[in-house]
Amino acid sequence: MKIVLALAVTLLLIGCSEDTPTQTQAEKEITQSIDKIAKVVKEESVKISKSVEKVTQESVQTVSKKAEEVTQKTKEVTKKVLTETKEVAQKTVVAIDKALEEPKIVEEKVSIDGKALFAKCSSCHGVNADKKALNKSQSIKGWSVTKLTTAINGYKDGSYGGSMKGVMKPQINKLSDDEIKALAEYISKL
Repeated sequence: MKIVLALAVTLLLIGCSEDTPTQTQAEKEITQSIDKIAKVVKEESVKISKSVEKVTQESVQTVSKKAEEVTQKTKEVTKKVLTETKEVAQKTVVAIDKALEEPKIVEEKVSIDGKALFAKCSSCHGVNADKKALNKSQSIKGWSVTKLTTAINGYKDGSYGGSMKGVMKPQINKLSDDEIKALAEYISKL
């Protein structure tokens, strides 16, 4: 029995040793399959990486091209805005210069009727200014505008007129410079 038992153990060992190369073969096949899969994965990864890189480069080029187009358009719009702003500024400067040269405020001169003003004077001086007022003054007919203006202003400030000064001052004090001018121009034409 000892011999049978030894023989069984030997056969068992021999049988196991024959199985071991088969398992090693299986392991080799698995390792080879794994290596093949790893190689395919690696090749595909490289392909995918190259595709991603190509797409990325194309995208960068497209974005760069679009950025250049936007930059160019921005420059064009900026130039146009600056040109229009410059034109408006120049027109504004011209308008301001013109406004400073020619004042826009226009005084409206009210037409003063010298004839209407003389109506009060005519009671003493006559309708044609040919009477001596109250028989004490000279006839004022034919006097120049300057002589009449000087006399009227003199009555107004008290520097002209003898005995008639007191009578004339209240009549003349109410007249403005423009009214005195209109009155003198009217009388000078009589």
